[in-house]
Amino acid sequence: MARSKQIVDAIKVTLKQQGFTYRALAEKLDVSESTVKQMFANSNFSLNRLDAICELLKVDINALLEVSESLEDRVTSISLEQEQALIEDPKLLVVAYCLVNHWKVEEIVMRYDIGDTEIITLLARLDKMRLIELQPNNRVRLLMANNFSWNPNGPIEKYFRSTIQTEFFNTSFEESGALRVVKNGVLTSKGQADLRNRLKMIDSLFDELSEQERKIPISERHGVTMILAIRNWHLSAFSDLERDQKVTKSKLT
Repeated sequence: MARSKQIVDAIKVTLKQQGFTYRALAEKLDVSESTVKQMFANSNFSLNRLDAICELLKVDINALLEVSESLEDRVTSISLEQEQALIEDPKLLVVAYCLVNHWKVEEIVMRYDIGDTEIITLLARLDKMRLIELQPNNRVRLLMANNFSWNPNGPIEKYFRSTIQTEFFNTSFEESGALRVVKNGVLTSKGQADLRNRLKMIDSLFDELSEQERKIPISERHGVTMILAIRNWHLSAFSDLERDQKVTKSKLT
């Protein structure tokens, strides 16, 4: 989709969000409603007209570009082979992680032992995976959708189970900024459903804060991991003491 068409679509969305009709916009711009409709139909705006609309909507061109990007089709998953490629190349994995968390390319090179030529190669590989779009001057645009997910039981998921979560939980959680909440109880199916919905709200809040703070310098942001988990589960040591288990075992012996 051409960038100009994306911006026009973003203006339409913003107008709707703010309750502006074409007639109301025409009155503010001192033109006819048919003129406004024709501008949108042809995606034909002068720079002065675009500035006037942005002023009315109290947004700038960067905000419109962000809205336009959110309207695009984004990648929701990658292949198992691509996930495996990430796992097998730590540098590729760390670059992908940093970009997803809105690091600048120069910040990645400054923090990690990755040379200028090497980073271009890694960016090109991520571009081929469609995780990013590599633009001129090594600028990067993320292509991952908000609902992006790794393949169930795929290489990334296995890596998480075998390495990441082990390292993550191997602490007392007593350091500054850390928190671990473990609750045990008995809930109805409705109670569990209510709890799941509230946990999803926390999940959405995490994404919202991450997006809001993406332009804050990386020196003021810190890597954070949050795990929300809930499932029907019974400690195996307790299960072994259950009456049904004892009857079953006695029949086997």
